[in-house]
Amino acid sequence: MRLRKSSTRRAEIDPAVNPNRTMDLFALTPDGYVIAQDIACQNEYVAQQQCEDCGGSLAVIAQINRSFQGLTESVCFCQGCGKKHSVIFDISNDVYQAWWAERMGDLYVRTFDGPGRVADPEQRFFR
Repeated sequence: MRLRKSSTRRAEIDPAVNPNRTMDLFALTPDGYVIAQDIACQNEYVAQQQCEDCGGSLAVIAQINRSFQGLTESVCFCQGCGKKHSVIFDISNDVYQAWWAERMGDLYVRTFDGPGRVADPEQRFFR
């Protein structure tokens, strides 16, 4: 699958889109978290997933802010069989943090300690 860059126009219109997405978007970290580079991509990722039991599409029913860990979690359910799913996104990475700092301006506060996570190059979503 190839990386589809968000158009600059969409990023201008939708403040949830980072125009500086990279090849590491949706890659897994060594800990198994999905790299997120903006808010919109988290919903895009879930929309691309299917239930492993029945193949049904997933719907987000809750988002859990774990920013003190550099993470955010989307709790989903399968629209086919009702099975619950959870996707944990890494938001500690430099691309997300730079975008968030730009969006928040003076209100930006880094809420977790330590360096941002990096993608495992062997587990990239886009090639």
